[in-house]
Amino acid sequence: MRITNLLPGGRGRRGTGRSSTPVALDIGADAVVALQAADDGGLVRPAIVHPLPVGLVVDGEVVDSDALAAELRTLFREHKLARDVRVGLAHPRLMVRLVELPATISGRDLDGAVRHLASDHLPVGLDQLVVDYRRVGRVPGSSTSALQRILMAAARVDGIDRLTRALDGAGLRLQGIALSGLAMVSALDHPAPPGEAILYVQAGALTNVVITEAGQPLLVRAASAGSESIAAGLAERASISHEQARAYVSALGLGSAPHHGSPAPISDEIQTSVQQQVREGLRRVVAEVQSSRGVYAARPDACPIGAVVLTGSMTSWPGVVQALEDDLHLPVVLAGRESWPPLGDVGVPVERLDVVIGLARMSAGDRPDLRPTQLAQTRRESTSVTLVAQACCAMLAVLAATIVYLVVISNQVSSGREQVARISAELVAAEREAVVLKPYEDFAAATVTRREAVAAVAKTRFNWDRALTELASVAPGGVWLTSAKGTLSPNTALEGGGSEGATQSLRSVLPVPALELVGCAERESIVPAYIDRLHAMTGVTKVGFSRSQRLEKTTKGAGGAGDCRNGNDRIAQFALVAYFKASPAQPAAAAAAARGGTPQAVKPAPAAAPSAASAPSKQTASTATGGSK
Repeated sequence: MRITNLLPGGRGRRGTGRSSTPVALDIGADAVVALQAADDGGLVRPAIVHPLPVGLVVDGEVVDSDALAAELRTLFREHKLARDVRVGLAHPRLMVRLVELPATISGRDLDGAVRHLASDHLPVGLDQLVVDYRRVGRVPGSSTSALQRILMAAARVDGIDRLTRALDGAGLRLQGIALSGLAMVSALDHPAPPGEAILYVQAGALTNVVITEAGQPLLVRAASAGSESIAAGLAERASISHEQARAYVSALGLGSAPHHGSPAPISDEIQTSVQQQVREGLRRVVAEVQSSRGVYAARPDACPIGAVVLTGSMTSWPGVVQALEDDLHLPVVLAGRESWPPLGDVGVPVERLDVVIGLARMSAGDRPDLRPTQLAQTRRESTSVTLVAQACCAMLAVLAATIVYLVVISNQVSSGREQVARISAELVAAEREAVVLKPYEDFAAATVTRREAVAAVAKTRFNWDRALTELASVAPGGVWLTSAKGTLSPNTALEGGGSEGATQSLRSVLPVPALELVGCAERESIVPAYIDRLHAMTGVTKVGFSRSQRLEKTTKGAGGAGDCRNGNDRIAQFALVAYFKASPAQPAAAAAAARGGTPQAVKPAPAAAPSAASAPSKQTASTATGGSK
């Protein structure tokens, strides 16, 4: 199939030769759309849609240059297309800004001014960008010598390199890289009413948004929301392939499929998933459009938007146009293509041709052109005179390059010296700052050390408060203590004296926390019961006793003033040691205490006199000795 008289003034005829005009290429995530434009007396080639595998182009950027080159080679070989190409570019990382400069600047001065503004307005260094611009008229209300508007476009070098590698791998000659949004606007026919702006929305694999005033673009933006993100979401939601998801969303949109069809009906579950995914995708498209409207409306000289021109492959989906019109709250009109000739049975949806027809209508000097070098914008025929001129220019260029090289080397040496001096000054300043901050560092280190010391001491402490509380509660009636000493280990030194002779040898049996108890019982039979109760205390593992004795009847009244028996031969005096279970950190603490550290211990309790109720009335003498129970 072929398209005739596609461009204004074009004249087509059928034949087998090739046209000398570049082939317009719209490289999308799902397909490559190619159109061979017509020149005077040349052929008009067919419009071609060549499907692409998933993953070669993502969000408008080439990911796999080699695989895309293979697809382009197949496309151009099968359809015998010319090797000169002009490509449309649209992806979210494309940066387009509207800047204002004095109207008197032009030529190289304007080029330098735009590059200077690019370094201020763009978040990426100029060495990583390809930058070009286009004049879009004067600022309204300014005088003839006041300000002009400049539409500045920039693309990252890495993305452009992947695109050019794919074209070079396919044997194609790149004649220009234009903005797809500007190409789309040039292909459509919508004159703006005076004082109003037009909002163009191309809802395809990506969403292109362009706002124009009096035919001049003031905002160009590309967003990842579109048919590809919808298909990817449906494929994940319904666990189907990406190609199946593309087919479902384009066939169903927001509508529903008949329950009986050929070759097989679409299940209700798939229909529900398609509708949900399309609604989510349309919300993203509307959000991008409203965001672009907000950016444009923020300009003090912005005009009201008169209409939304809608195009793109998504407009052919059932129910999508009405849904977008309801959500945008603006009058929506479908793209007008009155200047296009009758296409006949072209076999390609007209929504897919907007960009390639706009690229075909562009001339070689149209800007912005985002090729890596602007020297390739024009191609001149070489003659004998031009060859001599080119040779002379080459010699002058070599001489100039040599001079520039020497100047650059000299500047680099000077710059290196300046950097060394600056780094030395920064080093001195850093050392001074370090000296000033040293006390704070020392204070922080001392704080950490103290905190760790306190934590270590807390881990080794023994709960003497609980031990003494339980000691007071387990004593049976008729028992009183004259001495109670608590130590972490046998080596612990106590203030006011060490262990008494009655418990000293028994205390050294186990190197664990222990209570040394000396006291009396009204009857000797109470002592074993007291030992059993001491076993019930928390952490007690053993109870040993050194002695339990009474006074002999023949020595009645003996014992001295410090003896708790008070000369009563029925009262038994005992000496016990209660051994507690040691925590893992306490042996180390006990060792430190033996080396002269500060131990944790309970001071000796003062001797307790028996109450009147428990005081003995008789004194008998009897002696019993024994070991641990």
